[in-house]
Amino acid sequence: MSLKQIKPIFILFAIVFFLFGCEKENDEFLKNLDTTYFVETFLSLTYDQDIDQLVDDAFFDSSFSSRSADPKKKFKGDRYGKCATIVSDEINNIKTISFDGECEGKGRQIRKGKIIIKYSKIKGEVGSYRQLAFDDFYINDVSIEGERKYEIVDIDENGNKTFRMSFKDGIMTYPDGTFSTKSKSITKYVSFKNKKLLSTRITGSANGTNSNGELFVMEIISPIVFVSQCSKELIHNKGKIPISGVKKIQKGDQEMIVDFGDGKCDFIAEVSKNGINEIIDLKKIKRKRKFKKIKP
Repeated sequence: MSLKQIKPIFILFAIVFFLFGCEKENDEFLKNLDTTYFVETFLSLTYDQDIDQLVDDAFFDSSFSSRSADPKKKFKGDRYGKCATIVSDEINNIKTISFDGECEGKGRQIRKGKIIIKYSKIKGEVGSYRQLAFDDFYINDVSIEGERKYEIVDIDENGNKTFRMSFKDGIMTYPDGTFSTKSKSITKYVSFKNKKLLSTRITGSANGTNSNGELFVMEIISPIVFVSQCSKELIHNKGKIPISGVKKIQKGDQEMIVDFGDGKCDFIAEVSKNGINEIIDLKKIKRKRKFKKIKP
């Protein structure tokens, strides 16, 4: 066989080897999607806090830019984008927050659609509640559906409040068309100083399916804490970032522990699985990507 004949055969083998290698690498990529259910439960947690703050602001006059006769109020400083408005129906105890287009807020979140809030006649007292429904609502191109209810169950002598939050029929649909579902029961303790929010401490659990169709259970085993003084340092489009707390995610016979840290205002968390620990940057972690150390 001449050199001219050998060369094309060699090239053909090289191409086949390259394609096989790519296919094998792609198979490995598909098998290592641990970040998918981690990120989806993380986004669920941070987006909840983002929505809570948005709804709180819709109930305080100090958050409005004007007191004009216009039924549509705007948030002070356009903190949720210039196209964000609030309409109050005080007869029926309903507030509607609308994002007329894609509204980019101060935290670089992009929202669109509506949040419709039904609330009790009494406000800020034990037994008062807010019930939220979503109408074609999106945060950063993630569709949010479901019904959630917040009820004040305790107020202590310092004015700190304990809320019970339930969420049913929750669906988060991602830009690629996949979706995850969840139901949750959360207790939230909110502390104040001079009527200003200091911190939020969350306990409870959630369950559902991730976008790969796998069942999961999430349990908070050490309260997850969000601190107001860190909000400027932790502005990011993933939502509000916790500074401490530990949660456990169970998927089949696999268990993952997520530790959000010791109280520092940073984006660092530690993920543990099968005795292997990995430090991650919450700004950079994405769905459908591999952890560097942790394997399924």
